[in-house]
Amino acid sequence: MSAHWSTPRRIGLAAFVAALLLAVARLLAPLSPAFTTYARGLTFAIAGGALIMIVGFAVAIPLGILAASGPRSFDAALRLASDLVSAVPTVLVAAVLWVWSTHVLGFLCLLGLLRGLELAWLLRSEAVRLEASDHDFGPQTIGRTPLLALLRQRLPASLGPVFVSASFSIAWLTALDAGLTQLGLRPPAALPTWGLSLGAPNQSPLGIALAALSIALLTVALHALFRPPAES
Repeated sequence: MSAHWSTPRRIGLAAFVAALLLAVARLLAPLSPAFTTYARGLTFAIAGGALIMIVGFAVAIPLGILAASGPRSFDAALRLASDLVSAVPTVLVAAVLWVWSTHVLGFLCLLGLLRGLELAWLLRSEAVRLEASDHDFGPQTIGRTPLLALLRQRLPASLGPVFVSASFSIAWLTALDAGLTQLGLRPPAALPTWGLSLGAPNQSPLGIALAALSIALLTVALHALFRPPAES
């Protein structure tokens, strides 16, 4: 995206895409059950994906900055947590979180926490990379930059990869839900999600196509919003 696409215009683009999809879904919903399923799934995907991103950012930013600024024991703990999450199939981790949570809101917040651990390691790695390139040192540069200086100088430049990864949250949520449904690891008809509807035996091909197209459009819009502006 060229440099003239400022942050307000990016926000407007993402909001326009989401609002347009919701408006179309509301208009189509009364026409057939397939459209009704699509509309309910779209609403949940946008609301659930937004909550996951909010919780993920709230977890990732403090954890990533603390890991990048020291102490080394905190950095090692975050590395271990990230490795443990990566070593287990995400769909199984989500199934465990589903069992632990008693409400949909709690389930989404736990998914946001899971996403936040991944984003925190991305943020930490980018901050350390920038610090190492400035000081011409390797990983031993962790903690070289004081916390306040790192917040002012490194945090804005380190958020790019985190934001880009976060733009796939809606697609990630839908894929997890579909995987849980196919494996029988979640109660049937518990949530009005695309993952559940896509796993139905007689699902309309039109509903599947609309869901896939909407996921693609929302991901592209969020990616455009979060990607750092190109330098002139």
